[in-house]
Amino acid sequence: MVLWLGVALLIGFSAVSAASVPHGNAEVKGEIVRSHTFTFDGAAPPETGVQLRLLRVDTESTEPPVMAAIHLKQDALQATERAGQWLISEAAMQPLLTAQAFLPAGAYDLHLVLPEVDAEPVVLDHWEVESARNPEPARVVIQPHQGKPGIWINDTPRFPFAYLPHAGDFDKQYTQMRDVGVELFSLYAPIGNHADGFNDSHLDEPFLRLLKHHPDAYIFPRVDVGPPGWWLEAHPEERYVYDNGEMGPQSMFSEAWMAAAEEWVEAYSRYIRTGPYADRIMGIHLCTGHTGEWQSWGLWEDLRGDFSEPAQRAWRDYLVTKYGSEAAWQKAWGERAEGNLDEAVIPSRERREQDSDTLQRAPVAYQDVIDFYDFYWRGTVEAIERLARAAKVGGGENWLVGVFYGYQIQYGGLAQESQHLGMQQLMDCPDIDFFCSPAMYSQRAPGGTSTFMSFTESIQQRGKLWWDEADNRTHLVDHPEFGPVNPAADLWESLNVLQREFAHNIMRQTAVWWFDMSGGWYDDPALLDLFRQMREFGEAHEAAWRPEVEVAVFLDDKSLYRMPPAQRYLNLIPPFLSDMPRLGAPYNTYLLADLDKAPEYTAYIFLNAFDLSAEERAAINALKRDGKTLLFIGPAGNGAWEDGRVTPAPQGAWHGLVGFTPEGTDGLQSYVHPEWRAAWLETPEISMAELRAFLGNAPDHIDAVHIYHEADDALYLGNGFVALHAQHAGEKTLQFETPMRFRELFTDTPLETEGATLEFPLNARETRSFVIEPVP
Repeated sequence: MVLWLGVALLIGFSAVSAASVPHGNAEVKGEIVRSHTFTFDGAAPPETGVQLRLLRVDTESTEPPVMAAIHLKQDALQATERAGQWLISEAAMQPLLTAQAFLPAGAYDLHLVLPEVDAEPVVLDHWEVESARNPEPARVVIQPHQGKPGIWINDTPRFPFAYLPHAGDFDKQYTQMRDVGVELFSLYAPIGNHADGFNDSHLDEPFLRLLKHHPDAYIFPRVDVGPPGWWLEAHPEERYVYDNGEMGPQSMFSEAWMAAAEEWVEAYSRYIRTGPYADRIMGIHLCTGHTGEWQSWGLWEDLRGDFSEPAQRAWRDYLVTKYGSEAAWQKAWGERAEGNLDEAVIPSRERREQDSDTLQRAPVAYQDVIDFYDFYWRGTVEAIERLARAAKVGGGENWLVGVFYGYQIQYGGLAQESQHLGMQQLMDCPDIDFFCSPAMYSQRAPGGTSTFMSFTESIQQRGKLWWDEADNRTHLVDHPEFGPVNPAADLWESLNVLQREFAHNIMRQTAVWWFDMSGGWYDDPALLDLFRQMREFGEAHEAAWRPEVEVAVFLDDKSLYRMPPAQRYLNLIPPFLSDMPRLGAPYNTYLLADLDKAPEYTAYIFLNAFDLSAEERAAINALKRDGKTLLFIGPAGNGAWEDGRVTPAPQGAWHGLVGFTPEGTDGLQSYVHPEWRAAWLETPEISMAELRAFLGNAPDHIDAVHIYHEADDALYLGNGFVALHAQHAGEKTLQFETPMRFRELFTDTPLETEGATLEFPLNARETRSFVIEPVP
């Protein structure tokens, strides 16, 4: 056979029977190639080497799926004793032989391809898989592990440390992560939603790409449940409509899309949970919306919606359900109630943004907007709930279903328009096992902090997992789209930022996946060795000591409804919360509605407890005892929330909640009551040094918060672990209440010491981490 190389290519191979192929019980008709020899007429193969591709050929697809491939450069080939003859060994073939064990039943051709050569591939061999591997699906659940929700696979707890590549050399990246011991992987995968029905022709490729290198991997695919182009073309009336009149993808209120997506998700889930790699599938990550994160379309392009017909219909149904009659609606809306209830239109962008300088708009004048923001998230939440149920129906109850959602801490002035304000309802959905978001972007630069975008402790107290998408940019980022987001300047900064991110997850006992967005972000021996050390530590770590967390922060969702979007106050919330690791003491974060379910704390910070239900007001008042400190920020308690409506609180309710009347608006003001202490700030503008000094000092009958570190460095303390990431260089001191034993991690010269004080030097932007336990 002659290829367009100017040389002849002669092929030989040795083979063995299917019975000797490891990793599975698949039966293959004929023989499986184990090695190949190639003759290039006395010449060496091209520098680009050769590629072997395994294609599935019993499909009607115009592009047969490439089920697995290996690319071997010239230096990976072995010369034989015969001049010009080169060998691809059994070891080099092993990825394909491993992938073979996971193939669905069907017909396959093994192709030889010479890269950069314009010639037809050579068919080396033909495989017939008659009886595919048929394993029991993995049993994966979230249940308590060491006091917090953890991942259990086949009745064994697994350290939730995962990897997700997005681009680049997947073979290299998967091999690197396998070699440092990573077992959990996310990956992008198609869902098979074709115009002629469910089609599985390309669904196996992403899994086999990983499993050929790592047959013991556990995988949770990241799938787009949004409609493909053919569906949008067929259903233009179901598309999102922006404020400028243009159309986007599907409306989250589209019943037609939700019904179709339920079928797609159920069929896909059943396929991957009953196929030859079902024992390697641990869950599914459902994605759509802007960047796949269930954000409203156009949110980050300064576009607003949703003015589609599906949204308009849902809006009218919401109002009918809420008010029940024309008279009740007209009374609530006043002059805004134009026409009939069944003709009410979604408030325009201009209407929603009126009085933008007002902190809280009058409820009587803006009930239409309050209603809209209470309505807007509901289509997204219903879609997530329905698709999560479809995933459980198709894949079974014992696998993980999760979504991006609940970014209220990060959004600032975009929160109302995000469609992310339904966290309370979604956290209670029995079919959702994990929530996730990227690591918070505010202050994430070297020398900054690592924080989460959502209510971590509210999520955990419901027995659900928080999964951190750690997309911290290392010094190896070279993609213009991803590079500007606080990249590390060099290897040293990369190592210390990744340690900081890991520290935050360890101390909160959350899960992390490392997101390589453009490929090669971790392609350095030192970074890979750090991943190995972090994984080994996490798998072996069993904390015997946990500090008492004395500070809790509470945020409300419904108090945003009558605030104008992009109001300055809202944009102060992300920097305040991203600064909290500098407090010098551990803290927890909750949704305000969970106040009555939260454990006891020494100090409570209410960031926006403005429009309160009677139950929330009672829960706050019940805390005014036992030497506690309550810090209120903004116009706390000046609105009463009942049945989806806000009314001004009774005369004196604001004073009754806060406990005193501040003089003016300057700075932190406080008042000491006989049994508790009250404090008030006009906005979340306060330095951590000032907040640290206030919480750490108190009169005799008021409990002070123990401050472990008195400087503005990022402290991560919990779960038998402590780490400090320095904003500025210098000698650092951590002060504990009782003597502790400390053992440093991730360094060749670890510090080991004991005592109530831990002292060590830190360079700016450096992280040092320690295991801690009480001195016996």
